[in-house]
Amino acid sequence: MLLSEITDRPVMDTEAAQSIGQVDSLVITPRPAHITALRLKKTNGGGTLLTWQKVHAIGPDAIMARAHAQEGADEDITEQAAACRNLLGRRILSERGTEIGLLQDIDFDSESGQVQGLLTSSGTLPGQKLIGIGSYAVVVQDS
Repeated sequence: MLLSEITDRPVMDTEAAQSIGQVDSLVITPRPAHITALRLKKTNGGGTLLTWQKVHAIGPDAIMARAHAQEGADEDITEQAAACRNLLGRRILSERGTEIGLLQDIDFDSESGQVQGLLTSSGTLPGQKLIGIGSYAVVVQDS
């Protein structure tokens, strides 16, 4: 699944059967590259982050989250979430400092949250090459 496919998709609380927001972007942890949280926009109470553990299912029309999904989500991953703000369009650099291109999309497994690939302006990089995410660039292993 691609980040672009779930952007703006509503996130529903399974217990209250109401929307708690819409997907804005992903919070990713490198090594191994996986989704830590979904960043939400237009939230109804709670925080703006939904930890991956509280994502119940990603359906074609909505993302289902466990009851009280947003409680305490912001506390542990605030710094990481700040670095992952506005990932798409960010520069991709090799660990030697060579610019590889721009991040156009992120391919991930919707069950496990594992990042499978980074779609760039110059091709696709395997997710396991991701070694760092900063406010300036995404850093990947040299080939």
